[in-house]
Amino acid sequence: METKISHTIRQWFPDFSDGNEEISDYKLLHALAVNFRSKLLTDSDADLQYAAEILKIVNLLYQTGNQYIRNAIENEFLSEIITEESPQSFKKHLNLFPADLRKGYIKTILEN
Repeated sequence: METKISHTIRQWFPDFSDGNEEISDYKLLHALAVNFRSKLLTDSDADLQYAAEILKIVNLLYQTGNQYIRNAIENEFLSEIITEESPQSFKKHLNLFPADLRKGYIKTILEN
């Protein structure tokens, strides 16, 4: 059965539709976070727009999701992003993240 997370990610980002419907929400969020981080490293306008689109969709899930969805986003998406955090990337992330997701981001940093 497709969950809200997998349905939303596959709908907005078809490149994550590899035909395997059994990939867990956590693996999808982790892959999306890795993709997000790679887009930020290039600094091209197209990649930054794609990264912003990822944040928009993750924020939408975070805002409208239940506790399971928020925990999954914090545990897999945000935790992956903070693995290589530096003062420079922290400032960049704070500027990119929507307000609700920014709170979860800071919470994840403080808990880890």
